[in-house]
Amino acid sequence: MLKRARESRGLQQKFVAKSLTVERGAIYNIEKGAIKKLTGTINRYAEMVGWAPESLRLVLEGGDPVTVDDIERSTAGKGQAEPAVAGDPGQAGLSLVVRKALSQGELIDSEVQSLGTPDGQIQVAIVARAQPGATAAQLDQAGMVWARVRLALIKALDEEQGGGR
Repeated sequence: MLKRARESRGLQQKFVAKSLTVERGAIYNIEKGAIKKLTGTINRYAEMVGWAPESLRLVLEGGDPVTVDDIERSTAGKGQAEPAVAGDPGQAGLSLVVRKALSQGELIDSEVQSLGTPDGQIQVAIVARAQPGATAAQLDQAGMVWARVRLALIKALDEEQGGGR
């Protein structure tokens, strides 16, 4: 089921593996069901393809996954307000998973980059947060990881734009 969810989002195994910092074979094994227990990697994979947190349990019990989109659709027609994050009404268009991530953990940094397209520009926004309750040492380590990722991101964006940034 994760494979179908990945494919429906147009994601390649290689991209998922790189995003989750695992080997492509690990993604293959997860998708074919060759796993003995739920791991952080499997949970992050499920989140990456839009599954709600309880979906892995539902699938293991023989049910179908619930997506974050399913939850948003089911609550949208019931007059329930979308949960706000940090009082920002501009976040109403973001998925529940993103809004939750934006509200948890210590802020490390945020980055907005512009990408030129044939018809104009798009903006890419990234918010880097440490895990909730991170120690000072963990915050330092997260900051160093973010600094490396930020440089790689800027390099990749420059390459996408033909080096003309």
